[in-house]
Amino acid sequence: MRQISPLQSPLVWDLAHIGYFEELWLLRRVGGRSALSSEYDDLYDSFAHERGERGRLTILPPQAARAYVREVREAVLALLPELSLDDGNPLLERGFVVGMVVQHELQHAETMAQTLTLAGLPGPAPQGPPEVSASGEVTVPGGPVTLGSTYPWAYDNERPAHLVKLPPFRIDRALVTNADYAAFVDAGGYRDRDVWSAQGWRWREAERADRPLFWDPSALPQAPVQHVSFHEAAAYARWADKRLPTEPEWEKAAKTVAGELEHIRGAVWQWTSSFFHGYPGFSAFPYAEYSEAFFGDEYRVLRGGSWLTDPLVARPTFRNWDLPHRRQIFSGLRCARDA
Repeated sequence: MRQISPLQSPLVWDLAHIGYFEELWLLRRVGGRSALSSEYDDLYDSFAHERGERGRLTILPPQAARAYVREVREAVLALLPELSLDDGNPLLERGFVVGMVVQHELQHAETMAQTLTLAGLPGPAPQGPPEVSASGEVTVPGGPVTLGSTYPWAYDNERPAHLVKLPPFRIDRALVTNADYAAFVDAGGYRDRDVWSAQGWRWREAERADRPLFWDPSALPQAPVQHVSFHEAAAYARWADKRLPTEPEWEKAAKTVAGELEHIRGAVWQWTSSFFHGYPGFSAFPYAEYSEAFFGDEYRVLRGGSWLTDPLVARPTFRNWDLPHRRQIFSGLRCARDA
C-alpha cells in the first residue's frame, strides 16, 4: 500500500491496474460487459492520476485487489474461446487486443520490480543481468534497412514498417560493464564538464550524482552497468571517444548482425541518442495515450529489454522510452561510433 517513491505507484495499485486494463479491453470493449465498479475508471486509469498521487487514493488493499484480479481473469478465460478473430473488428484482428493485454501485464511486472528495487526489497530471481565477456566492435555496412514491424501484436509506435538508408557505423559487441564504468568514475568523469551536455551537467549538479543509482562496482565488475540515466550514458560514451547509437542504428544492428553482438536483448535496456517520435505514416491505435502523448523532444528511446523484460516484449522492434534523467529503470548502454 505504501508509496515508495513519487516515481512509482504503490505495488497494490499496479496489481489492480493490471486487472482493470484487462477488464476494460477484454471484458468491456470486446466482450460488451458492464464495468465491475464505476469507481475504477478514475482510480486505475493511468492518465487520471500521476504516479506520485496514487498512494493518497482510496485504492483496493491487497486482499481485495487480488480478489478483483482473480474475478477478471476467470471471466476473461471464459470469454476467450468465444471471441472471433476475423469479424472485421480491428481490435480482434489476429488477436491484437489479447496480445496488448498480455504485454501490458508483462511490462507492469517490470515496473513493479523497479519499485521493489527502490524500496530495497527482494525482487524476482535471478538477481541481475548476465555477465559480459565479449570485446571489440562490429562494422555495420551502410545501406537500406526496414525499421518497424508487421508482427500482429506490435504496438502502434512500431508501425508502419518502412525503409530507411543509413551510412556505415561501428557498434560495440559488448555492453558497458561496471568495470568499464568504474574507469570513467575514477578518471573524474562526473567532474569533467567537457563530456556532459548542458542539460546533462545541470542534471548532474542538481542531483549531485557521482555514480549510477544503487551502484556497487566491486560486486560484479563484469556485469553490465545499470540504473544509469541517459545523461550518464551519453557522458560515458563521449569520454570513451564514442557515442550512443541512434535508434535506427540499434535496430539495424539487432536485425543484421545480432549474432555478433553479446546480450543485444535481455540484459539491460540500452539508451539510444534518439528522441521518441512516430514513424512516417504513424496512426494511433487503439488509443492515442499509449504512444502519441509522449512524442516529441522530451523522451529518449531505449532498446533491447532488461533481465526482467519478458522475451515477448524484448523483441528487436520494441520501443521503450523514458525521460533522460530517469535511473530507476534497468538501463545501461552499448557504444557506437562513425565508421
